[in-house]
Amino acid sequence: MKRFFLTCVCALVATIALQAQTMKIHMSNLTVAVPAAEAGEMTFADGQTLSIAGVDYAIEDIDSITVSPETLTPRSVELVWSENDVFVTVTADIVEKLEGEIEDSHVSFIADSLYQEEITYILSGTSTNGSFTMDGEFKSTVILNNLTLTNPNGPAIDIENGKRIAVNIPTGTTTTLSDGAGLLHKACFFINGHAEFSGGGTLNLVGNSRHAYASDEYTTLEADFGAINVTSAVSDGLHIEQYFKMKGGTVNISGTSGDGVDVSITKDSLDINNGQVFINGGSLTVNVAAEDVKGLKCDSMMTISGGTIQMTVSGNGSKGISVGTDLIISQPGTVATSINMTVTGTTYMPGDAVLESKCRGIKVKGNFTFDGGDIRISATGEKSKAISVDGDYTYVSGTLNCAVDAANTI
Repeated sequence: MKRFFLTCVCALVATIALQAQTMKIHMSNLTVAVPAAEAGEMTFADGQTLSIAGVDYAIEDIDSITVSPETLTPRSVELVWSENDVFVTVTADIVEKLEGEIEDSHVSFIADSLYQEEITYILSGTSTNGSFTMDGEFKSTVILNNLTLTNPNGPAIDIENGKRIAVNIPTGTTTTLSDGAGLLHKACFFINGHAEFSGGGTLNLVGNSRHAYASDEYTTLEADFGAINVTSAVSDGLHIEQYFKMKGGTVNISGTSGDGVDVSITKDSLDINNGQVFINGGSLTVNVAAEDVKGLKCDSMMTISGGTIQMTVSGNGSKGISVGTDLIISQPGTVATSINMTVTGTTYMPGDAVLESKCRGIKVKGNFTFDGGDIRISATGEKSKAISVDGDYTYVSGTLNCAVDAANTI
């Protein structure tokens, strides 16, 4: 009976192929989408296998075949969560290049290591017990389109392929991700690769085990980016290796037990801009309270040349901005540079030669050059200071409402 049904369907598809744009092969929660014009001649093998566009499907696995007027993006995977289910549509041009697994609402894909074409993953829907894991050897695009995803047993999104990952959050959409508590994974949203965020939508993150967001290589927020809101994290809000570049958008971080934004040096000394931060525009707001916490921290150089930074940081040894080497603050173009912060705290671990740390608005371990913009800092607490520079302080231009304590002033 099933074979007869498929024969009839195939005959129907053949007669309307010129009118329909996409043929869909439905197999439980998985759908393969084939452009009708590319379906070609569909053949049976021993009544057990149906061949469509060069791909063989076991007849017993096929629930139905339908036709649709919609046109899907080539080399794409669409995932739609519906509480305890997830429905996946894969375009036929990559169905043999992906190894996938669906377990309840948890989905994982691994692209063939020899496949050198970009794949687009489009994620939407809602689940309180779901996740997305992806791996491969080539760059990919991930579109977060009104996705609400919680994984009580691990990260909500885990991307492991180590290449450029373009994350797009379309304007007018909101995506909310949260993870499980007390587990060993690195972040609620983790990217092993070069992450580039674009799109005018909003991304909300909660890190119940460690960081809310983490990347093992650089992360860039493009000029058209919308917003990231971190409402809580057991450790850092954003934990980034190699470098962080903010060209635009809005980042709001609060409720973290660790740093607001922490940028560290990678193990590869040849990585460009290693351990650096670049703020060229947008708005960064951090409100954190913990001992020895930093609002914005990097292991190497920091360059601020536009944008708005607002910080409220409290705790013994806390710092608004902590720079591993040199700091440059300037206002080279029409985008204003504004830094406004309140820091409160005394000394953390007083008397400890290694761990002792004093409260600072801005702490620079190298040299500080100020060449434009507006800096306003309030630092309160015993031995606290607004700005402390271990090296040279060079003033060129700009307004400053506080003293700069430096080894040398030029």
